[in-house]
Amino acid sequence: MIGLLRKDLYMAWAYCKTFILILAVFIAVGLSGEENSFFILYPMIIGMMLPVSLISYDERFKWHLACDAMPVSRAKVVSSKYILTLLTVLLVFVFTMLAQWFRLARTGSVERLWELPGLLLPMGLVGPAILMPVIFRLGVEKGRLFYFVLVGAVCAAAVIFSSGQNPVNPAARIALPGWITILVSLAIFLLSWPLSIALYKKREL
Repeated sequence: MIGLLRKDLYMAWAYCKTFILILAVFIAVGLSGEENSFFILYPMIIGMMLPVSLISYDERFKWHLACDAMPVSRAKVVSSKYILTLLTVLLVFVFTMLAQWFRLARTGSVERLWELPGLLLPMGLVGPAILMPVIFRLGVEKGRLFYFVLVGAVCAAAVIFSSGQNPVNPAARIALPGWITILVSLAIFLLSWPLSIALYKKREL
């Protein structure tokens, strides 16, 4: 498992530097700019797609075929991607929260910071939870249409929830309290994990 995670980190550094640069730029702009929910939400949208991009590189380089011939279970292959997704979402969440804390501290509105977790974490968890079972069953190429539909849906949801008179408070538009949405999203993510394992075991490579 550690070896698979290290491989993914090496690949992320080698082939996904653009993702990292975009994340850094948007988080920095969110730190220095005015209240603009786009710069708050977009880093999470980019971050949650990083593991999917690594799966795409795995297929392009035929890694999934080589890995299947090694003494590595498919369950570990899937689990490594889910763990990487969790790490990515948490890192993006922490840096986004820090940037917004510095920004809101200048205006004396730090208490509004706690309105964000109820949107950021569900956004980072639910997207991959829906997408990865499809990818592990059909492959990245066949699941590409679903990939773009999901990205469009996430972006549309971000715009809907963040539109209005209070752009830094998109979570206030969600009927459920923030902590409930986080727990529900985490449950969906954890249920998606064994589903992806089961589907990938049935896939013909």
